[in-house]
Amino acid sequence: MYKKVLNEILLSQKPSAGILRLIETGEMNEIIPELLRLKGFDQKTPYHDKDVLDHTLAVVDEIKPKLNLRMAALLHDISKPDCFTLDEKGKGHFHGHHVRSAAKSQEILQRLGYEEDFITDVKTLIRYHYIKEIANVIKEKGIKRFVDNVGVERLEDMFELIRADMAGKASTDYQVIEKLRAMCRDEI
Repeated sequence: MYKKVLNEILLSQKPSAGILRLIETGEMNEIIPELLRLKGFDQKTPYHDKDVLDHTLAVVDEIKPKLNLRMAALLHDISKPDCFTLDEKGKGHFHGHHVRSAAKSQEILQRLGYEEDFITDVKTLIRYHYIKEIANVIKEKGIKRFVDNVGVERLEDMFELIRADMAGKASTDYQVIEKLRAMCRDEI
């Protein structure tokens, strides 16, 4: 039952409104209670001008209305609170959040009864969405490994998730996506 409701909300014109409604009514406690920890979580970083939940909802609204993309957007930062550290200057860091969020997304989607192929798709998008890691891949010219890990069939979805994630931040630099896309084309 919850899976159907969640799918309908995610594929709606403004999914954030439905997600917020589920939170307000308390129904989210039964669906994805892990999302509730994101509300009010200050990221303490100049890259984000929103708490983790508001950033997540902005990404969900920004991304194309395709279920795997919207689900990946919803869960892409689900484990940020678990990975939070502050440096000596008071700046927040989330080392490994993409790896932990991918694992948590698998757990959540299995609990909700999604198909294994769908879970693998969403988990892979989340695992490799993190722009700093992708920038390192570009620096190291490890583009073949990136393509192999993501899968050629998921590359356009990956670029879309990265774009939407960047759109949900305080500042954006879409050039890195185009650079990555060009490098991937050369590798394929």
